[in-house]
Amino acid sequence: MCAEDAAPTFGFSLRLKEGTRRAHRWIERLTFVRSFLRGVLDGEQYQRLLVDLYYIYATLESALVAHQKHPAVAPMVLPQLFRTRCIAADLDVLASRGIGRAWRMQPMSQAALLYTQRLRQLSEQRPELLVAHCYTRYLGDLSGGQILRRMAGLALGLGSSGGLSYYDFPEVADPAQFKKEFRSRLDALPLSEAQRADVIAEAVRAFGLSGALFDVLPTPPRLDKTGITSARA
Repeated sequence: MCAEDAAPTFGFSLRLKEGTRRAHRWIERLTFVRSFLRGVLDGEQYQRLLVDLYYIYATLESALVAHQKHPAVAPMVLPQLFRTRCIAADLDVLASRGIGRAWRMQPMSQAALLYTQRLRQLSEQRPELLVAHCYTRYLGDLSGGQILRRMAGLALGLGSSGGLSYYDFPEVADPAQFKKEFRSRLDALPLSEAQRADVIAEAVRAFGLSGALFDVLPTPPRLDKTGITSARA
């Protein structure tokens, strides 16, 4: 047996994590993300981001449903994680409170257009690579969503009035256990070694596409070296 045909010594989900570690850290260091995590966010910024995410999730989830019988895609079609309707509901709440403009009339940004074009290309040519986007989007939502939920709620005065359902997963009773099961699904996917390498490369690309969404947003207040905004220092 050739070395390249040998079974990997650790699971695919761990290989994905290690393969995207640098890209993940890059996202976390982006100015907009650092600002968001400290509760520095305005309504127009947030609405713009949600509009882009609405189009991205709508495209991704449409592609997943279209390929729900594909052997490598089927295990990752998890409707309890789908975000399109949640984001639309949040945008409606923001609009009702006068935060931002009428969102249904807004086009996606150029960055989101490139993102959705990539998802459509994969759907047509390499549906198994949609797995990479499931990994970067849904596992990220489950992992960091509660921190972002709290920050968005504080910054925009949201809470009991709604507007934060993007971060809520009512059908996921135990997020920690669900993430474990999600990784097990990744580990069990019927992918060749070449396909696994391609999925990891696509996940890195997905982080880049996500980062580009933040680059088109208005520049938030400057952060000093401690990470505190100059306006609040």
